[in-house]
Amino acid sequence: MKYFTVLIISISTLLSAETVSLEKAKASALENNYGYAIAKETLNYSELSTKSAFAGFLPTASFSAGYTLYTPEVEISSFNFTTMSSVSMTQEDRTAFSIRVSQPLFTGGKVWNNYKIASGSEEMSRNTLTSEMFKLLADVESQYLSVLEAQEMMKIAEESIVLSKKNEETAKIKFDSGLISRADFLKNSSARASSEVSLVNAEKILQLARISFSNITGLKEFELETLEHEKCEDIIKGLCNMEPADITLKVQRLREVALKNNIDLKNAVLGREINEKKISVSKGSFLPTLSLSYSTEWSKTNLTDEYSNSGAVALSASVPILPLYDNYITLEKSRIDLKRSELSEKQLEDNISTLINTYLYTLVSGSKQLQSSITAVELADETYKSVEERANSGLSTEDELNTARLSLIQAKYDQTSVYYSILKTKTELMRVLGITDGNELLKLF
Repeated sequence: MKYFTVLIISISTLLSAETVSLEKAKASALENNYGYAIAKETLNYSELSTKSAFAGFLPTASFSAGYTLYTPEVEISSFNFTTMSSVSMTQEDRTAFSIRVSQPLFTGGKVWNNYKIASGSEEMSRNTLTSEMFKLLADVESQYLSVLEAQEMMKIAEESIVLSKKNEETAKIKFDSGLISRADFLKNSSARASSEVSLVNAEKILQLARISFSNITGLKEFELETLEHEKCEDIIKGLCNMEPADITLKVQRLREVALKNNIDLKNAVLGREINEKKISVSKGSFLPTLSLSYSTEWSKTNLTDEYSNSGAVALSASVPILPLYDNYITLEKSRIDLKRSELSEKQLEDNISTLINTYLYTLVSGSKQLQSSITAVELADETYKSVEERANSGLSTEDELNTARLSLIQAKYDQTSVYYSILKTKTELMRVLGITDGNELLKLF
């Protein structure tokens, strides 16, 4: 009853599971991944910072109002020419309104360069968002492949159990008939037990792969679409036929694509340009500033019934004198930052070249290994069938049969491992090249 219940639950889960394609998994990850969401918010923040920096070009205006109550009151004396006598008045309060508008004319280039720095930072945030997307999509594809690989590995483990159980049953018949010893029969039983352990390990690896895939995509119950192996046959055949000279030319071509499209390199270039602008900002600290302003005020006291107006236009210039040493230190630090960014850019270019070489040679060697592993599986399968026939006829030992079975299973493990290793390496190469469409990579080969 217990096993029947478990079977019903498993069937229900399978039927309710959604079949997910690679593209759908990528879309789900982009919708649910926190890292990608954080990168989008960072871009929004950078866009606002650029708008704030642009505001430095615009004039500033302020409005102020004030009311003054005099205690004690102010006595004002004046002369009345009509009566030819002096008059005393008491000023009790004063009400005033004023507007001031100021426009910077020259700031030593600091406003302009700060705006360009903010624009560069916004572009870096946009590139970072794209880079986060590339990385996320590559991780999703890698996890997707890991689940498919684990599924195939488990199928091979199940096949191993089927073969080992079949051999054990045959050995039991031989043992009961007195054709083999108990030791030979126990060897088959031991082989069956080892196959069961391998299946348990394969199930554990599959569950862990599914958990990792679920975490990165946000999908809970799912079944993955299998990949069409034929899609990679052309590229694998092309890689197998590559000579060292061809690999060198291909590396150079891929490097040109990466230098044009790689997001991290684009950000490194932007970082260098931003540091160049920071040097200009630091130099601007030694230059004078010039601004134009206009102010006007309306005021009245208790002695008058109407507001009086007065305005002024001012052209102001400011020349920095002290502290010059701090400005000099800031300038030198900006130059050091520029040098560091230049070195980081060159280092990144070298790292990209190294990765392209590594991935391409891995693809070439992996493709050759895959072709060899396909042949190995065919030969191992033929060998196992031959040994099985001989063992059933009493011409081969149980050790030879188990050895042939293990060789067949290991050959299938190797073939599956190499195949998915090629696909994962291809995904990493695409990320370095800055492309997301597999067809674009096929054109490069």
